[in-house]
Amino acid sequence: MLARRLLLALALELAGYVAAGAWLVLGAGWRVVAAAALLASIALGWRIAFALATYVVAWRYRSPVPPALHRSAVALLPHLLREIGAMLVVYSVLQPFERLTMGPAPPPKGRGDRPPVLFVHGYACNRAAGWALVRRLRRGGWNAWAVTLEPVYGPIEQWIEPLARGIEALREASGAHAVHLVAHSMGGLAVRAYLRERGPGHVASVVTLGSPHHGSAHARLGPGANARQMEPGSDWLAALAADERGLGVPFVSIYSHHDNFVAPQSSGAHAAARNVPLAGIGHLSLLLSAAVAEIVAHSLADG
Repeated sequence: MLARRLLLALALELAGYVAAGAWLVLGAGWRVVAAAALLASIALGWRIAFALATYVVAWRYRSPVPPALHRSAVALLPHLLREIGAMLVVYSVLQPFERLTMGPAPPPKGRGDRPPVLFVHGYACNRAAGWALVRRLRRGGWNAWAVTLEPVYGPIEQWIEPLARGIEALREASGAHAVHLVAHSMGGLAVRAYLRERGPGHVASVVTLGSPHHGSAHARLGPGANARQMEPGSDWLAALAADERGLGVPFVSIYSHHDNFVAPQSSGAHAAARNVPLAGIGHLSLLLSAAVAEIVAHSLADG
């Protein structure tokens, strides 16, 4: 469903640019190159503006950065550019073309000497968000797969059943008793909700990436019941934490002190987890980073 919506949005945007370009060239006498340059600047410009807006909110509600992870503004400029690039890739290339980038939906068959890995995406995303991470894990010898969970903007609890089906499908295809769960952003909250309701019986370990375990100020600006649940201090987050008695499985939380979608950034830490704080990397860049994929692979091996 999300992929279709994103494709439709891209198609409508492209149609708008074509119409505007035709008017500029045929009606206003612009040269084709000049019109194309203007429209390309608009297409790129509003996306950059959106990315910068996420940083404005992140800065407003930021948490203190440990001295060892502090980075100067100059040092953070490449990080900003990488995050803008990651946003373009994830939302304009990977997710709209989910079936093309990820291939057939069924999980890969075959047994291995270690549990398979299921990638769980976050808010307003689909399985294609895990494209780079899944590919890197597979190259490292892991049986990795990704699942799309919906409804896009429904309560987080509504992801429990499709997540359970994804776990069971991967278990059946691999012959494994349990699977590792690697979850990005809100996917980490969905995994915690799953463990609270279904228990850890079929989960070997959990790794979260940039998950707002204590909420994020950005959620106040997002649509949907799940965004309301992710607001800092929400009753849902309080109930989730109160019901946990540890997670019952090895748990690693990887998060960045320069996350632009989770603020305060310290929300990425969890009391029951082995927390791995990073610096100089943004929310979506976590998904595309080779260094982060290596940390994930080591965490899975340890789990």
